[in-house]
Amino acid sequence: MTAPAELSALKIERQTQRLGPGRRWRRRHTLAVVALAHLSVFGALYLLRPPEVTLVPAVRASLSEGGAWGELNATGYLVADRQSTVAAKYTTRLAALHVREAAEVKKDQILAELDHRDLDATIVEAEAEVSRTAAAILQAQAGIANAEAQRAQAQQAVTQADVEIPAAEAAVKAAEALIDEIEVALEDAVRRQRIDEKLVEARALEANRADDRQTEVRLNRARLIAARERKNESEKRIAVAKAQAAAARNGVQAAEAQLQAARANLEMAQALHQAAQARVKTLRTQREDYFVRAPFDGVVSERIAEQGEIVAPVSIGGTQAKGAIVTVIERASLQAELDVAEGFLERIKPGGRVRLTVDAFPREIFPGQVQRVLPLVDRGKATVKVRVDFRTIDPRFLTDMGVRAKFLPPDAPPGAEEGRAPDPLLVPVEAVVTGDGSPVVWTVEGETARRCAVKIGAKRGELIEIAEGLGDGARVVVKGADRLKRDGQKVATRRADGTP
Repeated sequence: MTAPAELSALKIERQTQRLGPGRRWRRRHTLAVVALAHLSVFGALYLLRPPEVTLVPAVRASLSEGGAWGELNATGYLVADRQSTVAAKYTTRLAALHVREAAEVKKDQILAELDHRDLDATIVEAEAEVSRTAAAILQAQAGIANAEAQRAQAQQAVTQADVEIPAAEAAVKAAEALIDEIEVALEDAVRRQRIDEKLVEARALEANRADDRQTEVRLNRARLIAARERKNESEKRIAVAKAQAAAARNGVQAAEAQLQAARANLEMAQALHQAAQARVKTLRTQREDYFVRAPFDGVVSERIAEQGEIVAPVSIGGTQAKGAIVTVIERASLQAELDVAEGFLERIKPGGRVRLTVDAFPREIFPGQVQRVLPLVDRGKATVKVRVDFRTIDPRFLTDMGVRAKFLPPDAPPGAEEGRAPDPLLVPVEAVVTGDGSPVVWTVEGETARRCAVKIGAKRGELIEIAEGLGDGARVVVKGADRLKRDGQKVATRRADGTP
């Protein structure tokens, strides 16, 4: 026989015995007691076993790794908020160009010089006109002085004639009075002569007395003739004085007319002189426009035209004239111009802090601040331009350098935009429970639970910042904290991924 067959042939003969009802009941009672004892043991073991909790480590999230502060990332380029493409005001030849690319310039510094030889000749002619009109002014002033002298002479003649006329009139009146007096005396002498002649004829008077009366009459008649001659002479003097006064007044009028003409000549000469001076000033101002100057302090970023080329205020189609000479940018106005998706525009606020990195210097961080949001959306890319000011302008910055930016939320800690803020210690939100009105986090050391009072910070999505009360790398309870009753309690741990 084989071994299996032999084994199968072996068996134990059991004697079947039939138990009575009493014995069956005792056996069942014993089995129930044993089962109840086992259940009591198992229940005690279950109730006394350590509670099972799920753990995760508290970690510090680095800003360089992204996501710690819920920041918004964007890219763009360095641009100058203030730049000027300097052009010529006139179409002419570029006589000289005094700057090259990267040249530092000051405000009003001469950048280029246009050909102004024709204008210089025009200025010389205008200055000659100024000299000619100045001579005309002197001539007009001399004419005024001559006319004023003639007027004064004529006025003096009028005054003298006006004085002679009353004197002559007084002489006429005196002569008339004398004539009246002589005529009365003559009449009296004639009357007495007639009386004396009658007395002589009557031989009542001597003849020589009559001769005396006759002599008296002749004297009075001679006096009368002389008085009348003086009157006539005085009247002639009046006529002459009046004629002289009229002539003098005519002379005054002529002198006044000459003076007015001289003054008009002076005004015209002065007006011509002022016009000539204004033309010279205009031409000199125009000549200043032939010197192209820097509009502000800055640096030359582009040299467009070269010496000897024809330049114009604007680019003229079909010609070789250049529409600009150089481009000047203000280095102090360099900004980061960033493309931000319009869906995130509500997170961008003027004055918000920004952490900037320039592609040319990837290991350096530059703090910035949102300056403005440009009111224009690129419908093709669904982006908006955002201008960000650098806190300080690095002299190595050049326009069109690539820039990367992180827009920080308002609750980001101080220094986050400079890269010097400490990395926050973060735990899941459900790890923080309330104990006695204060936030508490349960940690596990080995198989022992520890109750840690903490100070919480800002919430970061599903995580929350622990400002105080928790160390780096601590294993915090995220599930099962409700079963923990005391500090030092034993626990069974399980990781968040389900592994022990």
